[in-house]
Amino acid sequence: MHAPGRLWVGPISSAALPLDRFLAALVAEGATEFDRPGSTRTLNQLPLYQHPSPLFPGYPNTRSRYREGDFPVAEKAHAHTIKLPVWHREQDLKLAEQYVSAARKVSEHHKELL
Repeated sequence: MHAPGRLWVGPISSAALPLDRFLAALVAEGATEFDRPGSTRTLNQLPLYQHPSPLFPGYPNTRSRYREGDFPVAEKAHAHTIKLPVWHREQDLKLAEQYVSAARKVSEHHKELL
């Protein structure tokens, strides 16, 4: 599962590598722009879905709000996502390849990080 500019990091083995340790290893490899999504979240947790009335004045205010846990698959995917910039220029290709190499190296050596 992936989207442009995101890397899905699912359980790597039965003794899964914590995402923060995986991220720290990426940064140690020089891939410093990998990051945890802080500005993004699952759609059900966005303010629009929690309080739609300001944007949609006729929307009934009595509707139950989505709660954490209502969409466990989306929430799990978000919890296991690392984001990185979307490079779009030809001169960014080398940098993107370096990031792919760093991710591949960390993935291949993940057991050493457990």
